[in-house]
Amino acid sequence: MPKTVAKMAPVEIKNKRKLSTGKANPPAKRIKGNKSEFKAIKRKEPEAENENQENDEDKLGAGEEDENEPNDKPKTNLSSHITSWAPLQTEDSKEAHQMKIGPGRKAYKPNSDIIREAEKNQENNEDMLDAGEGDENQEEKPNDKPKTNSKEAHQKQKEIRAERKAHKPNSDMIHEAKKVWEKLRLNDLKLEEKRQFMEEMMALIQGRVQDVIFKHDASRMIQTCLKKGNIKQRNVIAEELKGKYLELSKSMYGKFLVMKVLEHCPKYRDPVLKELRTKVPRLVRHREASHVIEAFFAQFSTAAQRFALISEFYGPEFTLFNKPAKGQTQQTLEEVFQAQPEKKDGILKHLSETLTGTLDKGTLGHSIVHRALLEYLTYADEKGVQNMVDLLKEQLQEIIHTKEGAQVAMLCLSYATAKVSDLDRKLMIKSIKPFLTKICNDEYGHLVLLRLFDVVDDTVLVGKAVLGEISKTLEDLVKDKFGRRVILYLLVGRNTKYFFQETVKLLVSGDEIRAKTSKKEPEIRSKELLASISPALITMVKEKAGILIRDKLASQVVKEIMLHAIGNKTDALKAIGRLVGEDPEKDNHVMEDSFANRVIKALVHADHAKDADEKAVEPLEAGPLILEQVKPHLLRYATNWGSFVIVALAEEPETKSEVLKLLKSHVEALEKAAADSKEEKGNNGAKLLVKMLQDGK
Repeated sequence: MPKTVAKMAPVEIKNKRKLSTGKANPPAKRIKGNKSEFKAIKRKEPEAENENQENDEDKLGAGEEDENEPNDKPKTNLSSHITSWAPLQTEDSKEAHQMKIGPGRKAYKPNSDIIREAEKNQENNEDMLDAGEGDENQEEKPNDKPKTNSKEAHQKQKEIRAERKAHKPNSDMIHEAKKVWEKLRLNDLKLEEKRQFMEEMMALIQGRVQDVIFKHDASRMIQTCLKKGNIKQRNVIAEELKGKYLELSKSMYGKFLVMKVLEHCPKYRDPVLKELRTKVPRLVRHREASHVIEAFFAQFSTAAQRFALISEFYGPEFTLFNKPAKGQTQQTLEEVFQAQPEKKDGILKHLSETLTGTLDKGTLGHSIVHRALLEYLTYADEKGVQNMVDLLKEQLQEIIHTKEGAQVAMLCLSYATAKVSDLDRKLMIKSIKPFLTKICNDEYGHLVLLRLFDVVDDTVLVGKAVLGEISKTLEDLVKDKFGRRVILYLLVGRNTKYFFQETVKLLVSGDEIRAKTSKKEPEIRSKELLASISPALITMVKEKAGILIRDKLASQVVKEIMLHAIGNKTDALKAIGRLVGEDPEKDNHVMEDSFANRVIKALVHADHAKDADEKAVEPLEAGPLILEQVKPHLLRYATNWGSFVIVALAEEPETKSEVLKLLKSHVEALEKAAADSKEEKGNNGAKLLVKMLQDGK
């Protein structure tokens, strides 16, 4: 089939995406109806087709009239090519379709192949017009750009970049210093090499430090000099930086220089502090400078310098007029309130405003902010405390990694008012829930959970949201120095065997606040929480007894679980008994393990212990079970590390007579073990057994 669109001369077309009429051709519509309503498509004779094609080409060449365009412009109309190919229709269907498309419009049913070919040719013509093809008068322009390969282009870019750098000030010095720096920053340098490279660096940068400190590469070189140089060289650099510390603190790269000066130049900490004075609250809210303030406060400051930094949160009046006389110590905030009570409201107001701005800036994680928060919550009135708690209740996870921050979180949990305590405490629990495992293992964070166990009345919520989450990682927690304390607190409370006196005092200090904000009795709350986690603890001992009982920290938790957990512990006790009954030749047998045999001894004594903390809440009857397991190797255990377990069995009423009866014929072996032991004083357990046998006990 011949192409329906002939090659066209370049013409001016206003809208290349529309036909020359200025209106887009309507899409070909498919006439709906039954197949019986249509006759087969009857193609016209070739002569008629050629005639129609000629007429169509004439129309394309001449164009059709448009209301908005002059008649002499060439125009095209795609519909003129395809109307003759519409399928024959019945009279009814024609009338129905005419009504559907509206009066004055031509109804047609084009053949899809013809449409696609015509549209393709039209697009080709438009592309030719866009590209200027088909213009006989247009000549092709030769490509004036010389062809270059990628290697040459890269080399040219490199030369341009080097030329641009050469025009920058101090470029030669930085270039030479970089060569030395690459050698100086190596960690395996000998002392003499390091001294030589430092001298070369100082010769290059001395007197020009301030000119390059804000460049990221030069800043790193000077940081290395502060780290690798001797005291004299460090002080030379620190002296040149004087007057720039404030500006450097706000710089993305310069802040690291200030922190290096604080770390390696103690003599210049006061000059740095002098430049930062009166601006600390604003700097704490600065994205870069806040890191400098935090490093200064938490790592490199004396007590006086720390107070100078924190005192700026109290307001300009306090900063300017509360300077101690020579030879006197700086007054604390409590001493100021006692000496000048009229200043309390003003200081707390300024402290509140500063802290509120700090919280909004996202710098809540800094310890200097935690210190200020703790002082505010300590001295503010009830309304001020509640306002601050409202700001903090969904951000506790940001502050509990520091000592002061953990205390702030504990106060927030305690001060949740009685009217809305459930809602506030739920929000606090929700904020820390994703981080519970890390909080349990944190030196200060675990204290927050202890306070949570003390004050939240909704033990069902705590059981599901907190204890349920903790139960997923119990084995790891009981092996951790701080994580195990969370479990031990649920089992034994504030037992000083596991908690420092300072920790107990901190927990006791919250009891007075708890009495006002919590309703449930502490004993009932503790019992409900223990009942919630006991099944998981007992199951852990049953399944992991062999691992946990030999671990230094976890073994203590196993003992307390067996003594104080609520529930049936028969299976867990049998699991420990099976370990006792294993082949004594096995490496690290539980009877000869220093941690495991202490647990076994405590279980034997559990039913008749005089100390309430060592007595089981429910009878265990562990003595007969353990004796049954050790009986085949009783003498072996009585003369080695397991001797104190045998002594415990000999002291318990249920097993005493049987043990002494079995050992009566082995007195000589026991005496030998007591005298010939590698220990200076002999095997003390064997000595006790000999004495018991001799006394007839």
